[in-house]
Amino acid sequence: MKKSMKGTIAIAAGIALLLGGGGSLAYWQGSASTTSATIQTGELNVALTSGATWQVKRGSTTTDITSTLASYKMVPGDQIIYTVPFQTKANGTNLTATGAVSWGGFASVPAHLTSSVAGTYNSAAIAGSSFTVAGGTANGQLVFTLTWPFGANATNDTAAATMNQSWNLGATTVTVTQNANGATTP
Repeated sequence: MKKSMKGTIAIAAGIALLLGGGGSLAYWQGSASTTSATIQTGELNVALTSGATWQVKRGSTTTDITSTLASYKMVPGDQIIYTVPFQTKANGTNLTATGAVSWGGFASVPAHLTSSVAGTYNSAAIAGSSFTVAGGTANGQLVFTLTWPFGANATNDTAAATMNQSWNLGATTVTVTQNANGATTP
């Protein structure tokens, strides 16, 4: 065999050993890992709570009619009071929010009957239709009143205007909305 052929076979065998794993390659490597971490989100919501009541006030006497509302018949001299409790939850490190009440009212009542809406939130009166949402859990209530005067104050109590009528209370919505950039706007 020629020398050049022997040399070619020797080179090929050396390459085969290196590529075939017969040799070893060395290199450096390092790694680092973060530990796992959890971040918790907050919450903002509003819900009606149990305990809504219907009451009738006549003179100095107030009677709960919640369980008999379907059969109760209002007459001149009655004041009907509907109270609905609600609760907000506002939990977040930088959370500020505003509450708004879209008041419903009694529809189609004669002019001499008066209706009013009022509310409290976090032990303070709701001024108009907005309030600043308290952090954590806070309670409020919506109060709807329909007053039917008796006697000299009651004019136009005709059968057509007031007897055998139904006066519906419109839906009321309480909404809580996060403020941008942590700003508070009542």
